[in-house]
Amino acid sequence: MTEFMDLHFDLLINIFLRLGAKPLMQYKSVCKSWYYLISSPQFTELHLDQTLAQSNPNLRFVFSAPHLSTAEFDTFDRITELDNPFRSQGFAHVVGSCHGLLCLCNYDLHLTILLYNPTTRTYKKLPFLPKPSSLSHRYSFGFGYEKESRDYKFVRILQSNEGTGPFKSQVMVYSLKMDSWVRAPDVPSPFFSYREDGVLVNGTLHWVHEFMHKDEKRYSIVGFCLGDNSFIEVPQPKFEEQSMNLRVGVLEGCLCLMVNDLEYSDVWVLKEYGVVESWSRLFKVKQSQQLMFLEWPIAYSLNRQKLFLQLNTWRVVSLDLQTMVIKDVKVCDFPRCFDTQVCIENLIMLKGSGSEALDHQQGTKKRRRRRRRKHVHRRSISVDENLEG
Repeated sequence: MTEFMDLHFDLLINIFLRLGAKPLMQYKSVCKSWYYLISSPQFTELHLDQTLAQSNPNLRFVFSAPHLSTAEFDTFDRITELDNPFRSQGFAHVVGSCHGLLCLCNYDLHLTILLYNPTTRTYKKLPFLPKPSSLSHRYSFGFGYEKESRDYKFVRILQSNEGTGPFKSQVMVYSLKMDSWVRAPDVPSPFFSYREDGVLVNGTLHWVHEFMHKDEKRYSIVGFCLGDNSFIEVPQPKFEEQSMNLRVGVLEGCLCLMVNDLEYSDVWVLKEYGVVESWSRLFKVKQSQQLMFLEWPIAYSLNRQKLFLQLNTWRVVSLDLQTMVIKDVKVCDFPRCFDTQVCIENLIMLKGSGSEALDHQQGTKKRRRRRRRKHVHRRSISVDENLEG
C-alpha cells in the first residue's frame, strides 16, 4: 500500500483519470494527499473531460416516479431513491441535466431552483429571485453549460399573457461561477412553448414556439445562446403543416424534433447545427389506437437496437429500431414516470447556500455522535475501575 501511495504524482493522476467517480469518492478517505488531489477543481475538470470523451461512460437513468430516483442504464434495474433536498418538500421537477448535474425546480416553494449532483450528493440553492407581479403566468426555463466561460447557467424567462396589455418580458440568467443573476435582453417577440424546459444543444437552449397564423397553428424553434445572451430562430425541417404538436429534444448531441400528428410520429435530427439542409428524418412511427405524443428521446440502448423515449409526458417507452414497434418500459411499481434523463457520474462538488448548511448539519451530527461515544467510553472505564477497586 505504501509503495502505491508513493507512485509518481503524474502517474497517479493518469491512473485516477481512468477510474469512475464513485470509487474515487471512496479513495478520498485513504490519505490527505489523495483527498486534496481528487477534490481539486483542476482534477475534477480533467476527470469530467475524460469521462465525456469515453465511448461508454458510466451512465444512470434519473426520473421521478413520483420521487426523484436513479436506476441502472439501460435496464432500469436497482432503483434507488435520491435523497435530494426537495424529497420531503413536494415534487421535484427536473428542468434539465448537464454533465451529470440536475437542475431541479419546486413549484410549491415559490419556484425554488436547485442544482443537484446525485453522484457527490451535494447541491447549490440558487439565490432567490423575485418575479414582477405583471409577469406571473408564463414561464420558460433552461439549464446548460457554456464552453467558452466553462460555466453552468440557468435561464428564467417570464412573459406577460396576451390580451393583458402591452407585452412585457424579463430574461434572467444565473451564473454558477459568479453565483449571481444578470438581466439579459428582453424577448424580441412573444413566444409560447407547451414544454417550459429548454433543450441544450451547441451552447443554445431551445423551445418550440406555437402560434396561430390565419386561424392555423404554426411552429418555430426559438433559441437562446448562453454565450452572448441573444435570441435566435433555428431553421426547421419541412413537414406536413397538419401536425398536431412539436417537441424538441437532443440525441447524441444533436438537436431533435418530434413531429406528432393523428397518423404518425416522426423523429427528425439536425446533423449539422445551423445548416437547415442537414435535417434528416430518422424514424416514422405509426400511431396506435391510443394517441401517442413523443415528448423527447432519452437515449439509445447499449446495443443500439432500441431507442428510449418519453411518451405523453408520463410514460417511458422503447422503440424497436427494426420493427418500429413501441413498448412500455416498466420502471417501477408506480404507474407514471416523469422527467426521465440520462446522467454521467462526476466529481463536481456543489457548495454554498443550502449545501453549506447541510454540510454543517451533518458535521454537527457527527461531532455529537463522537462526543456520545467518548462519554460512553469514559463511563465504561470508570465502571471497570470501580469493579477492580
